[in-house]
Amino acid sequence: MATSESSAPPQDTTNSYVWLAVFLLLTASLSLLWSHVRLMWFDEFLSFYSDGVSTFHQVVLIQLHHPISLDPPTYHLLSHFCMDVLGRNATALRLPALAGFLLFQVCLFFFVRRIAGSRSAIIAVALPLLTASFRYSVEGRPYGLLLGIYALSVLCWQIATLDDGVPRNRILPLTGLALSIALAITSHYYGILILIPVTLGELSRTLIRKRLDAGVLTALALGLSSIVLILPFQHALLAYRQHYYSNGVDLHDITLGYFELFIHYVAPSVVFAKLVEAIAVVLTLLLGYAGYKRFRHRPATEHAYTWVALTSMALLPFFGYLFGRYVTHTMAVRYVIAALFPFAAILAIVLERKLRSNSFYYRTLALLFVAVIAVNALNIAEERRESNAILARLQLAPEASAAVHQSPTEPIFIQDFNYFYLSTYYNPDPTLRQRISLLYSQQQELRWLQHDTLYVTAVNLLTFAPLSGTSYADFVHNPKPLVVLRPGGSMSWISNQLEASHTEVKPIAPGLGGRLVRLTTQPAPAP
Repeated sequence: MATSESSAPPQDTTNSYVWLAVFLLLTASLSLLWSHVRLMWFDEFLSFYSDGVSTFHQVVLIQLHHPISLDPPTYHLLSHFCMDVLGRNATALRLPALAGFLLFQVCLFFFVRRIAGSRSAIIAVALPLLTASFRYSVEGRPYGLLLGIYALSVLCWQIATLDDGVPRNRILPLTGLALSIALAITSHYYGILILIPVTLGELSRTLIRKRLDAGVLTALALGLSSIVLILPFQHALLAYRQHYYSNGVDLHDITLGYFELFIHYVAPSVVFAKLVEAIAVVLTLLLGYAGYKRFRHRPATEHAYTWVALTSMALLPFFGYLFGRYVTHTMAVRYVIAALFPFAAILAIVLERKLRSNSFYYRTLALLFVAVIAVNALNIAEERRESNAILARLQLAPEASAAVHQSPTEPIFIQDFNYFYLSTYYNPDPTLRQRISLLYSQQQELRWLQHDTLYVTAVNLLTFAPLSGTSYADFVHNPKPLVVLRPGGSMSWISNQLEASHTEVKPIAPGLGGRLVRLTTQPAPAP
């Protein structure tokens, strides 16, 4: 039951704004530095080529008719705008994600400050920088933006439902609530889950107050109505659905959904991975118990429905599992990244009474500041090593270079989609980049991979991107072509097909992410 507090938490308003600015500047600096050393990867290239066309109209047309990045258009339009301003590069592509993460921190600050004071709010702002979710500020996909939009929706709902006896104009927070819901829904198909925390929070508020709030219900309805805007874009995905690549959805996605919000870690063994996950579960349960105790002893001015919204948001991985299991048939941790908001908020709120001590507060603040720099310096250094390793694999060994330059106009076929993108974008030799051709085949993909996602992507990609592609049916007519093989790749079928068709190959040398070979007999046509 709620109790009144004898003393309010210290606000330190001016000081807290300074610290907020410090952590926002730190976030932007670390994210941009990380982005500078990080290469684009498969999904980012899908966005890069979709968003890097000439006009906003073309972006919309691609998402309507030839989508390769399977999202509604909002993020793509934002990244296209950034590319118009900053040029066609990875930093511009990723800028909306960084803006979303900064918005998330700002909303987290004001949300927590209203409940537990300025000191808890600053701690809440710093905590996400120590989690694995910070990497989504460095990824040119909608997830960092979604994080900010979810946070904005909860903050706007909190402000719109204030019940402190002070008259105020609610037009701005209600407009923000409707707009944030619409932006989430039109940014990602899992954005519809944004309705869960605010709807359940408002439902509990209605039951407590025993009356409806017409303003909030109108904002929710207006936000939800944006779903009609994405229906044409959803129709464009029908080509992918018949044989779509998916690992399915199972209950392990729920625990993984929590674990990978905080830790990006590859364990040396399955046993050790299970141990780390078990520790994470225990810590999560302890935080939940501490949050429950704080809820039971909350101040009289702190309403229960705020905690209903927070708890609902913390359960997003469960709701994401149900949505993936029965609606989309695919699920990933990044789709429910907004669950980070309640964890950061609750931990900061739980610490509120301890943070009233100046010594504890400033020690905690200093520790967080140093930890954020140290942890992300390690992340950036590791990213640089990984990027350098990938770039090294793209280099041609001397024998491969000699073979490639022996016939300066001969095409080089790559079937691995990721290394096709990497080679055509990051290879320093522009003449070599122009010779690389993507090899694709619906029949071979269905035969060897049991899906045709890459085939549909290739067909759509080649309708608008300045890249070269060749179907397997045309490839078999090339006399003794040069091919880059990556045996064992989860998305590779060309090695299996050449072996099954008894095509003889002459290994040359490593290069372009695999091993360059020349076919010495004619490859067999598709069966």
